[in-house]
Amino acid sequence: MTSWIIRSEIPSDFHAIAELHALAFAYSFGMGEAALVSALRTRKNFDFELSLVCIKNDQVIGHILFTPQEVRIEGNKVKNLILAPLSVHPDYQKHGVGSALITEGLHRAQQKGYELSTVLGHPHFYSRFGFRSNAWMDEQVKIPLEAIFVNETTPLLRERRVESSDLPKLYEMWDTTYGLSSFSILPGHSLLDWISPSNKVRASSILIGEELAGYIRYRERDPNSIIMLLARDREAFVYITSYLKEKLNPLQNTHLLLPICSISPLLKQLDWVYDITQKTYAEYMVFVMDGPSRPSLLSYFKDIHNGTKTRGYLIWPTEFDLC
Repeated sequence: MTSWIIRSEIPSDFHAIAELHALAFAYSFGMGEAALVSALRTRKNFDFELSLVCIKNDQVIGHILFTPQEVRIEGNKVKNLILAPLSVHPDYQKHGVGSALITEGLHRAQQKGYELSTVLGHPHFYSRFGFRSNAWMDEQVKIPLEAIFVNETTPLLRERRVESSDLPKLYEMWDTTYGLSSFSILPGHSLLDWISPSNKVRASSILIGEELAGYIRYRERDPNSIIMLLARDREAFVYITSYLKEKLNPLQNTHLLLPICSISPLLKQLDWVYDITQKTYAEYMVFVMDGPSRPSLLSYFKDIHNGTKTRGYLIWPTEFDLC
């Protein structure tokens, strides 16, 4: 019989949870996962009952967080949870702590009516709990720099901080650019969903003249590492890509790399030459929960594994820029 207990987090656990993640995730000089948990707690829909700790001898030895994040699958909204992060104190790893946290977390999630959980995790570990691999893909459009040109004088284009008044139009642009994907993470309607908590990532509204024309989220030290790009129409898309091209060193870059769905109407209207790369990984995993949507969700994931349907493309929420 185990000598630990699993319960929901309480505020007095916050320091111990942060320290636990700093101990368990030692892959860099920072504390990405600890900062991620703190950022996710500020969400309006954060559910402390789905942030679970494992306690042994009054010590936090494990933590798992499930964050509500609605997704859309084949046009239907699905109540989804992002599982991240999960950590176990180094002294208690391989003793069943992580397994106990996942089992309890999924049990609570199903009781609350969630239909799906997504995780970027080790396939051999998570498959033991029923998670399915290769559930989505990375998709990238590669445009040769020499193919990007405008026939007329480029108008004044500038970046500025995202404002609350931008959000309705940005959401509409997202739907045009990514909404046709068979599986996508729906962006939120809060300003926090559109600005980045990381000082290494810039998330900007794009103005042409003084009108809102698009949005870009990219790593400042590498302008070709773009996380999301939106444009109001084909003309704005051409101008924005030309603007991004000017940020690149042509001696180091031959193509502009855009995270855009290949079925986006913006691409269909272009006469440029471009290539599309699509990759999926065993670590891209989902867990389908019991409930009314289970048959249709199981059918969808079966079809993408059989190749009869195309995988979707997920863009992670801004909080994940911290990791």
